[in-house]
Amino acid sequence: MPSEVIATPAEIEAEVLDNEEISEAGFLLTLGGKMPGRGKSSAHAKTSALGKMPTPLPGQFFMVGLPREGRFFLRRPFSVLDFEPASNRLQIYYSVIGEGTRALSRVPPGSRLELLGPLGRPFPRSIGVMDVIIGGGRGIAPLVFLSRTAPRKRKTLFFAGAGSEAGLVFLDKVKAGGIFVSTDDGSLGMKGTVMDLLRGFVSRTSFDWSRSTFYGCGPAGLLKELHGLCLRLNAACFASLEARMGCGVGVCQGCAVKNSGAGYSLVCKDGPVFESARIDWESYEVQR
Repeated sequence: MPSEVIATPAEIEAEVLDNEEISEAGFLLTLGGKMPGRGKSSAHAKTSALGKMPTPLPGQFFMVGLPREGRFFLRRPFSVLDFEPASNRLQIYYSVIGEGTRALSRVPPGSRLELLGPLGRPFPRSIGVMDVIIGGGRGIAPLVFLSRTAPRKRKTLFFAGAGSEAGLVFLDKVKAGGIFVSTDDGSLGMKGTVMDLLRGFVSRTSFDWSRSTFYGCGPAGLLKELHGLCLRLNAACFASLEARMGCGVGVCQGCAVKNSGAGYSLVCKDGPVFESARIDWESYEVQR
């Protein structure tokens, strides 16, 4: 797999440019960052006055410090939905699933948040003839970023699934030769899971799928099924895992997952993107 230059993680002071609820319990957080010691940004020129933020690669994440008031001492990990180098804007999509993200959802524009990143190992670039991207629920967000950074002439298929149409966000941002969707309730696209959709597509298509690279992010069950399908197709498969993290840099070891062989890997440091054959999916599914 071709390698890419990974930016050195940095402590960043970020300004909240927007924090908008765009779906049921889903928020789009837009941040502008500047390196410490480069002066304060102007409230009237938020974009142009901000310094340079390290460039993340698809699959990497940032540890975001929550509002200082209250009892939130640990940063929380969030994947990247999009990054615009020219305007120095970072976008993160998050769901409100606890007190920490609920507090984050109340942070107004103009506020400051502390970030550490970009962290983790990104999705590797494929050398096959086609990329197949599969996302479920909030796992769709980091895959949107992956699709937008793929080489222009590369053939890409994008499969997305959610419980209902409301969960299928940012499809207008996806760059792919084909976009296929499913919902559990049938409100948009095929009724069923995204893996049902993918398996049906593969079975109806005359193509040597071993020449493709599959990329997945979403619930544990989805990733486990994707791994099984890729084994049968003899295709490369990379999955972005989710785990609770205390530090994001491998010190606390709170995000350990069992390997398919001996030992454990840390999602924050060794991942979050792993070759699917490396993970003990029975153990991971139980953890999640």
